[in-house]
Amino acid sequence: MKAQFTRIAAVAVVGICSVAASFAEVYTKLDGTAYDGEVYKVLDGVVYLTVGDERVNASLSEFDASSQAAIGAWTQENPHRVDVYTKWDVQPSIKSSSMPKLPEQFLAEEFKGLVSVDLVLNEAGQVIHASIKKSTHLGLEAPSLEAAKTWIFEPAKVGGKSVRSKLRIPFKFVNTPPPPPVEEVPVS
Repeated sequence: MKAQFTRIAAVAVVGICSVAASFAEVYTKLDGTAYDGEVYKVLDGVVYLTVGDERVNASLSEFDASSQAAIGAWTQENPHRVDVYTKWDVQPSIKSSSMPKLPEQFLAEEFKGLVSVDLVLNEAGQVIHASIKKSTHLGLEAPSLEAAKTWIFEPAKVGGKSVRSKLRIPFKFVNTPPPPPVEEVPVS
């Protein structure tokens, strides 16, 4: 029984460690400086890390081989966070859009809601990733994501070149049902 408990505990520890490893890792630079943190973006060959409450960045070439491999694996898993610009010379502009439909559950009464959707666009202006940033009602999220994924933009430009970009789109929902019909009283 004790051996079985020890085995289960060991498996649990390995499981917890592998989950923790997916969120934080030690990245070591060639000069020996080590950062215990998380990659949050890679832009133009520069790696941006969150280390505790601080944000640091360094060129990918400044990291040792194993750190470069880990960063490479991260970029494969997170293509929507690689070479995505948030500051542009020319901002993306909407070419085609559709609005989300208010779900039936919200149609019976007066209602207001808001959903903010973060979009990542490719160099052609197509949505390649959409996620909810903020929402007042869970039931509004799916229709907002579905609508946002169909939008097409003129791409953002940096240095005259079309680039991947990230922007936020707010969807405001308002429902004001019509007043009930007024019964006419016959005039006598």
